[in-house]
Amino acid sequence: MKRITVLTTKYASKFPDVDFEAMKQKEIPMVMKWKEEGIVENFFIRADTNGAMLIFKDVEMEQVVKNIESLPFFPYLESVEYIESKKIF
Repeated sequence: MKRITVLTTKYASKFPDVDFEAMKQKEIPMVMKWKEEGIVENFFIRADTNGAMLIFKDVEMEQVVKNIESLPFFPYLESVEYIESKKIF
């Protein structure tokens, strides 16, 4: 089965005036909606909280990119990497 993993990196210290906690309160419901829709399989936040990993399933790359670009954190991301893979088990 095809999966698309998205690795994001942000450095909150570069944006001292941004309320990332308030932004997180807006972003988590968006990701949870994708989980309920069955297109996000897993969601991880980095231990240092400077990024995340989302694993999408049953959706095309174009839609994944649109979804990521709609997130409140998107303008503050240092990098976004999209990795297509096939799940073996």
